[in-house]
Amino acid sequence: MMTRKALLAASLLIVCLGSIGCVYQHTVMPLDVNLNETPVYQGRQGDDSWKTLRIPLIVVPAYVQFDWGSSGIADAAHAQGMTEIYYADLETLSVLGVWRQQWAIVYGKQ
Repeated sequence: MMTRKALLAASLLIVCLGSIGCVYQHTVMPLDVNLNETPVYQGRQGDDSWKTLRIPLIVVPAYVQFDWGSSGIADAAHAQGMTEIYYADLETLSVLGVWRQQWAIVYGKQ
């Protein structure tokens, strides 16, 4: 009986760690896929972040969530003094499903 429980726990841990990234996940994805005539600009880059803290409640199946910051493209560009935006990426960092931080990374020129 104990072996069966240990095997089930190990299987769940492997699935959780490997396939869905519930322990740690870090991704970067473009916010636009139509980059046909977009100039490649290596100059100015700005970012702004949005943070989320999710605290699960033990007594009831729910959670308390706190959000702060901004991941807006315009906010990130304005903070860097950009006048022209070429493209933007969304970078996401998630740890245990409790902490998530997202950055809007904007590329353009002043």
